[in-house]
Amino acid sequence: MVGIRDVARRAGVSPGTVSRVLNSDPTLSVAAATKERIYIAIKELDYNMDKRKYVKKRLPSIGVITSTSRQKELDDPYFNALRMGLEQEARRLHIGMNRVYNLEDNPKAWQDFDKLGAIIVVGTVSEQAVRRLLKQNRNIVVIDNPDINQEVDMVYADFERMTKRVLQLFYEKGHRRIGYIGGFNIAIDEEGEKKYDENEKRLRAYQSFITAKKLMPQSKIGLWEPLEGKRMMDEWLAEEEKLPTAILVGSDPLAVGVYRALQSAGLIVGKDVEIASFDDIEIAEFLTPSLTTVHISANEIAKAAVRLAKERIEGQRQEPVIMTFPSKLVVRESFIPNEG
Repeated sequence: MVGIRDVARRAGVSPGTVSRVLNSDPTLSVAAATKERIYIAIKELDYNMDKRKYVKKRLPSIGVITSTSRQKELDDPYFNALRMGLEQEARRLHIGMNRVYNLEDNPKAWQDFDKLGAIIVVGTVSEQAVRRLLKQNRNIVVIDNPDINQEVDMVYADFERMTKRVLQLFYEKGHRRIGYIGGFNIAIDEEGEKKYDENEKRLRAYQSFITAKKLMPQSKIGLWEPLEGKRMMDEWLAEEEKLPTAILVGSDPLAVGVYRALQSAGLIVGKDVEIASFDDIEIAEFLTPSLTTVHISANEIAKAAVRLAKERIEGQRQEPVIMTFPSKLVVRESFIPNEG
């Protein structure tokens, strides 16, 4: 009787490769010519695929599409924590996670997603791109993009609520010139093309709060990088209008740049200008003065996304789930709210 080993010898590949090809293993990457040799060998040897002793059960598998580059994932503590959380939970649950697309890194054509158990989308991937993904795979979990209006699972931090909470603490301390420095909302499509706009969660919440309190808005928007934080703060310092007495910064890396600009101008953070930020990365505690910032459980957000994907893969539910993760303000020296 002809077996897999006979097919493998004729095709010049390993038996494992033959098995994985026949079982449509989504984690296997082989050339089309190799697959063709295997199927030619099957035909020539009259190998009966219907009478195989067993068919190896395909492990649940997850594809990951992230809006950042791999280098940015390594450099940015928040995105790095997300990636680590995905990998840790996938290993714990014995789920394959071998197909990862970083959209800033010359993305390849999106194909064969129908062979994966589920897809996790990290960051602000365009809604059109998500719609295209849904045509290939209905099991999609989106991280950090609550504005997607599609029938998908979502997991994200409560950025808007915490933005308004910190602004309210500024207000209760007597600040009426409250500024915001943040980054653009950057939507990216499957070809790696970026679209920049100001429809960003923290900025929206800031604008809503300032309007409700009938205050004068003072905001600067740029890229999410430390040098941009310095550039935007330098612009404020060069202008003749009154500086904000309190500034909410959209991320800790931006806050590092804001600190540098203020200190170069001889202003004292925590006294002349109070500052709060988002992320609670390691450096926040070691700035001078230490930075008050919102702690976000990026690692736990990612792990929850993997668990939601597993539920979809196993058919435990059909209805989409939305999970909002709470965050907390870590009070340090740059801004100490009133007690009570």
